[in-house]
Amino acid sequence: MEEKGRPPLPVEQVIRTLRHEPVHPLPRGELFVSPNLLDSLFPHEEGDLLRQSASLLRELKLSLIGVDLENQRTYDLLSKRAFQGLESYFLVGTLNGPVARLIEREGFFKGILDIAQGGLLLSEISARFLDDVARTAQGTSSVPIRAIAIADDIAGSQGLFFSPGDFLQNLWPIYRKAVDIIKAAGLFAFFHSDGDIRKIVDPLIEGGFDCLHPVDAQAGQNLYEWKKAFGDRICFMGHIDLVAWSRERIEEEVSRAEKSFSRGGLILGSSCGLSIETVSDRLGALYPGWKRVASHLEEKVWKRRR
Repeated sequence: MEEKGRPPLPVEQVIRTLRHEPVHPLPRGELFVSPNLLDSLFPHEEGDLLRQSASLLRELKLSLIGVDLENQRTYDLLSKRAFQGLESYFLVGTLNGPVARLIEREGFFKGILDIAQGGLLLSEISARFLDDVARTAQGTSSVPIRAIAIADDIAGSQGLFFSPGDFLQNLWPIYRKAVDIIKAAGLFAFFHSDGDIRKIVDPLIEGGFDCLHPVDAQAGQNLYEWKKAFGDRICFMGHIDLVAWSRERIEEEVSRAEKSFSRGGLILGSSCGLSIETVSDRLGALYPGWKRVASHLEEKVWKRRR
């Protein structure tokens, strides 16, 4: 609980905005950060995910960071309580969703066709997925994980990869069960998908998700239209397009978001995650500490980008 007379901790700021309570400035966070980027930013800590995460949180003044639970090394660190030093931050464990797992096993076209034809293969994979969600949720009792994010890219710039009806019949019940498991463990539930998911935001809200990531502007998604349509029923995360927007546009969007979401409902961050391929000097418009952090980047990284 927040104590009177002291500034709120980063984790408290995130919880406030998730609950649509007044917050200033808006918390910032990144759900996906490439390990290669961390090694390049903090070469003296190469391979030490715990110290690198702490450094990134501190230097960029992040309140939230994603923890990849599909990575066995990361999961082992959590099981050893190695992240106990990050209790003041909001950690989100990310798990690949059932569609991502189906596509990884069967390929894109066969996976999407299965969903359209009733989801027989999806049902098989979903049983293991729900087991993983339950195991992960139960394992967070002694670690500072505050939320689980289901990462499932189910749409492109033109919309869903299957019909809304197929989603409701074959996929939504799986998500609902996963959210029930997550909530029963006292955690928040996040959902990630790139692309245009506008047609299924209402079902995702009804399914119990607390936060949607990333509000994909390149797929025509408009944060402020979403705010008007869905109000305080859901929180959003991401929004800032580091690839397509200029530094000036990013600065304008940050300022507008701070005013529009002064009563919570948004965790500011990039819409694409942080990786060698997506970072640039424009990041300084979102994270003022970026210039100092970027000085650690090896010259070969920038040469490869040119």
